[in-house]
Amino acid sequence: MSEGQKKFSVRFVQSAAHFKELPASAGEEYAVLGRSNVGKSTFINHVLACGALARVSKRPGKTTLANLYELEKGLFWVDLPGYGFAKASAAEKDRWSKLIYDYCSKRGSLAGIIWLLDIRHPGVGADMEAHSWLGELGHPVLPVLTKGDKLSRPARKKHSAEFCRIFGFAEEPVVYSSLEHGSRQGFWDGFGRWRARIGG
Repeated sequence: MSEGQKKFSVRFVQSAAHFKELPASAGEEYAVLGRSNVGKSTFINHVLACGALARVSKRPGKTTLANLYELEKGLFWVDLPGYGFAKASAAEKDRWSKLIYDYCSKRGSLAGIIWLLDIRHPGVGADMEAHSWLGELGHPVLPVLTKGDKLSRPARKKHSAEFCRIFGFAEEPVVYSSLEHGSRQGFWDGFGRWRARIGG
């Protein structure tokens, strides 16, 4: 069965406000990371075919915890708080930043990062900052360009190429739209190739 045809019985494991609250590593983990308004919850619910798994809101910054999900035995995704714009106190934003950085720098079972980027906005400041510290950490990164339906096909190609130029992606990013039938399979095919390449 190909990655694109996989069906997961997703299980919510635990949420954590601080790195120390996460359970002990129990397998292979992939972090889902992106700006606060990149559509992370919509992506997770759609790509995992679980309509209400991650809470979706019109207000950016709804994910304030690290949410751990088990997709299958030994395979986990960790939905991290969004970075960048969100209406929250400075102390709360600091907690999010520390949680993200601590998880990405200290979690021994972290196999790679699924990095969500809004296809309409190549190279915005918050993403440039994230790219800098992701580069310092050295984890494998799978770039996924969300909100693909907001652009025409030619514009998608143009913006995808611009992301590659700005961030130095070796391969063209996965373009994703929760409104398009083929996006889910396209992602899992790309994820499967990437996972095999990085030895996950």
